[in-house]
Amino acid sequence: MVNKVRAFYADIHRKDLLDTQCWMEKQVYLNIGTILLGAGVLGVDAVPIEGVDLDVLNQTFNLLEKGFTAVAIVALGYRADEDFNADLPKSRLPMTETFSFLD
Repeated sequence: MVNKVRAFYADIHRKDLLDTQCWMEKQVYLNIGTILLGAGVLGVDAVPIEGVDLDVLNQTFNLLEKGFTAVAIVALGYRADEDFNADLPKSRLPMTETFSFLD
């Protein structure tokens, strides 16, 4: 049943809307968000990276031959103890300017 539901939505984009690539990229970004949140919970530093040469990634890992294509990458790791930037003050807007609370 799960596969039928997945196929139904994939076919909407593949056959009706003809926007498979755009839809797939949105699905990847949703998963990148989950990776970033999960890494943070585990204490792992993570950063999404765009602007890379996706053709090089596709070729290096033979992605196209496997039926895949690169969209973005996520770097995961631990910062160095001597990372001077980690303790610098951060510039952030106050919560009152960032969020609107609805009653």
